[in-house]
Amino acid sequence: MKLPLLFSMIFSASGLYAQLYIVPSSKSDSYIYAKDRLVFVQNEIHLTENNKKETSPSIYLRKEAQLLQGAKNTNQNNGSGKISIFQKGTSNAYDYNYWGLPVMVSGNINQINDIIYEPLSNTGSRNAKLISALDGNSDPLSISNRWIYSFSGSNYSNWLYAGDHFDLEPGEGFTMKGVNGTNLNEIEGQAINTGSAQIYDFRGLPNDGRIELAVRKDQILLVGNPYPSALNLDKFLTENTSSTGIAYFWDSKKDGNSHYLSDYEGGYGTYSPGAGIYVPAIFRKYPDGTETGTSGQMYPRKISPVAQGFMIIGKSDGKISFQNSQRVFQKENPSISQFKSPEAVMPSLRLNIEIDSTYIRQLVLALREDATPDEDHAMDARKIDTAPSDVCWSLSGEPYTINVRPKADEELIPLKILLDKETVLKFSIGELNNFNPDRLFIYDSKDDLYFGIKTGYLKMSLPKGDYAQRFFLSYIEKLPVSRSDPESPEGFKPKPPNILLNTIDIFQNNKEDQLEVKVLYDSGISNFRLYDLNGKMIFSQNFKGVQKEFKHPTGNLGNAVYIVKVNTTDKRELTKKIGIKN
Repeated sequence: MKLPLLFSMIFSASGLYAQLYIVPSSKSDSYIYAKDRLVFVQNEIHLTENNKKETSPSIYLRKEAQLLQGAKNTNQNNGSGKISIFQKGTSNAYDYNYWGLPVMVSGNINQINDIIYEPLSNTGSRNAKLISALDGNSDPLSISNRWIYSFSGSNYSNWLYAGDHFDLEPGEGFTMKGVNGTNLNEIEGQAINTGSAQIYDFRGLPNDGRIELAVRKDQILLVGNPYPSALNLDKFLTENTSSTGIAYFWDSKKDGNSHYLSDYEGGYGTYSPGAGIYVPAIFRKYPDGTETGTSGQMYPRKISPVAQGFMIIGKSDGKISFQNSQRVFQKENPSISQFKSPEAVMPSLRLNIEIDSTYIRQLVLALREDATPDEDHAMDARKIDTAPSDVCWSLSGEPYTINVRPKADEELIPLKILLDKETVLKFSIGELNNFNPDRLFIYDSKDDLYFGIKTGYLKMSLPKGDYAQRFFLSYIEKLPVSRSDPESPEGFKPKPPNILLNTIDIFQNNKEDQLEVKVLYDSGISNFRLYDLNGKMIFSQNFKGVQKEFKHPTGNLGNAVYIVKVNTTDKRELTKKIGIKN
């Protein structure tokens, strides 16, 4: 097969061009077939459609091959030809993927199946069918037009139907439900669909250059990677100061089986480039808010793969800009990018709040010296979803999921709690990253009490209400050295932090072979329980009156980790893991 490629200069045989012209001859088609590699073109690309239907595109990008181009302000690519680039959607006919388009919408293109094709062979594809049925199918590829929407606004009514007239601007994102069934036909050793993971063939002139979208303050906008290459999401979010610099990704419970909104279980995960952290979605049924107790998966988000869509929020009136300088050649990698993470080395913790034993709200605190206690661009992440009862960080009274601030011992970091009914809350630490403080507390300002949760949890019931300035997180990174410590300087008299004076202290005294509990505020112990890690109760005791201290002998127990649960007379429950060494 002849490949008469006309271009101004070839830099190397690895696919680097100054300008690229691909034109068929009168006798044969011409195209580039790139597999598992980068194709780079500095300036414009001119493509002329080939004669044969089986090889009509001019550039084929296979096995995660990608196309990058040099910096420019406009898209100068032209011609009647197309590129063909594969991407896999990971949803079934009942679930959404959020997409962006790596190719242009122009000319006679007015429906999604003018752009998305069904792969048939290495080079041959056919237009996907666009159907009005509720369920899409894999073989033949049939896409339901009922679920194709764009979004720009602040509430549910701002979803805009695009199923019949698909005229989105470059950079605008859209939703599309997946397909049912399988297609075991293999291309480059990969099946088109082994079950709820369909390969789509995007065809058209490649997007290139600066791409801008208008955004307003507080506007939520569905956007998508507009290039036939990966996008450095950190760079995109950090550079776009008209946005908050945070990306939100739709995720939902796998293997859904209903189109009814009341049966739908999903939510938005949150990514902060300044923290290098992704907080997974909380799955709840819509629209009644009935939670299911499950959460989304952890996905790496630093690099956005080809055609991935996501939400952003406007910080001020202005423009969102995609640029070639944000493009990278990066294949989808479980540690860097994935279509549907957080490898943070920054000091951080994940605070889990279980709400009425129905679902867990996860909040992240990241510690960064150049951050401030207020909202910082591309660092602090606003909460995008709502729930009748919920917990979040409070920054200037507004709800946040990710809070980035400098380290500060004994600082009271405010939580915002809104409950639509009497609710049981359970606070615990889900994860510590490069951060290991000696103590972590939930502080109750109404009662002036601190409850340690580093190795256990605090469980309490609260009436319906808005608790905006009552509960806080606090920590001590390093406790003062005791005078009895042989390494302490002679005569050193440390002052204990104030937050150690009003709390419950659960301590395993291995020197004395006993477990000690002290209530250091105006309450008492009502119940004490000791468990092994398998959940077997080893000891339990109830108390009458106001019992302020309790000591339990542990010399007869084996060396292991145990769980202590203490209930107080003011109806709080505290748990802690302790290690016994005899």
